[in-house]
Amino acid sequence: MQVLAWLLIPLVATVLGIAWVVWRSREPKPVDPEQGMEEMARFRAAMEKPLPSLHREPPVDDADLDR
Repeated sequence: MQVLAWLLIPLVATVLGIAWVVWRSREPKPVDPEQGMEEMARFRAAMEKPLPSLHREPPVDDADLDR
């Protein structure tokens, strides 16, 4: 019976550790609804911005400007 207890102690500690990590890593809730709505509006505004163009102009050489 003592051997079983010595084997269960690390198992219980592991399960409690996993439960603690899952509980601590959950997404925090907003303090108030207005804060959540403001964050959502900022996210929506950021998603509506167009992406920059992938086409890049070649760099302009100073020698080409003198011609």
